[in-house]
Amino acid sequence: MRVGIIGGGFGLSVQAPIINMHPKMEIAAVSTMNRHRLPEELLNWGNPPTHYKNWSEMLEKEELDLLFVSSLPIHHFEMVKEALKKGINVVCEKPFTMNSTESKELLNLSKSYDVKVMIDFEWRYLPIRQKMKELIQNNSIGKIIHFEYHISSPQYQNLQSSKRGWMGEKQKFGGMLGALGTHMIDCLRWLVRDEIENMNGLLHTHVPKGAGELRDADDAFFIHGKMKNNSTFSIQLISGINHGSGSNLKIFGSKGTTTLTNDTQLCFGKINDPLEELKIQFQGKVPPNLSEEAGAYYPAFYPFLEKVYDYIVNNKIDEDLPLIEDGHQNQIVIDKILDI
Repeated sequence: MRVGIIGGGFGLSVQAPIINMHPKMEIAAVSTMNRHRLPEELLNWGNPPTHYKNWSEMLEKEELDLLFVSSLPIHHFEMVKEALKKGINVVCEKPFTMNSTESKELLNLSKSYDVKVMIDFEWRYLPIRQKMKELIQNNSIGKIIHFEYHISSPQYQNLQSSKRGWMGEKQKFGGMLGALGTHMIDCLRWLVRDEIENMNGLLHTHVPKGAGELRDADDAFFIHGKMKNNSTFSIQLISGINHGSGSNLKIFGSKGTTTLTNDTQLCFGKINDPLEELKIQFQGKVPPNLSEEAGAYYPAFYPFLEKVYDYIVNNKIDEDLPLIEDGHQNQIVIDKILDI
């Protein structure tokens, strides 16, 4: 399978080295908009990818089976649209598009051109999250009462001293709602297996100035509401603070509770019993030659790649594979929060 990547950041630092480890995937071409040279590790591959400065030229010249769109969100729509017209399957980063009008158009186009589009919600495949999903599906916690996903990350000093670039610009879909909120909303829909009926959302910028920048993109968000099955939810993130408690995911049910702390500690407890930790380990090994950043993604991203390959080559859809429909539904929720 010949693979192309658009994007010189996450696409090259994380996705490329992991994709290169898949025995049936070959990164044939890479397009970067600002990076003038590929990283040394890519150039040192036995068969390094062709480097394009113009993504449209890459799609025109290369025979690709799969394209990873890992550029800025403002470019996703036009890049995915062009790939669909050329019959190229796509994995798109999140946020999928700038609004649900764009995502709806891409959803319709994917059906018209019969092209497969997936969204890079790879954390669904983290083994410990798969176990959490198993507890819910096996009715271990019973009927879901409440879903709570809160993250507090002490980034105040970093926000004061480091430039954020486009991530600090609302009009480019910078901010934490796009960066992490999209994943958190997808986690809600995926685990609860239901759609949001009503909700309230608030975005806030606690640190609007830093490193000579003025920022209007959110560094905090607070979302709560009710699902169609009558369960409730609370999702929030705060980063403009000096101390935090990390990532805490809790799902309360009629028969028990399950919690996940920092994606490393899974606990479960039945009615009247205390929560007890369940030991879950990644069965494989993270390749030692990966960077620390890529290695952190490997346990989730590599299984995701395998399901992507199966879907494209064998037309086998894994029940957890995030498809374009998930990207569109995610965008509908984001629109409501942004009040578009």
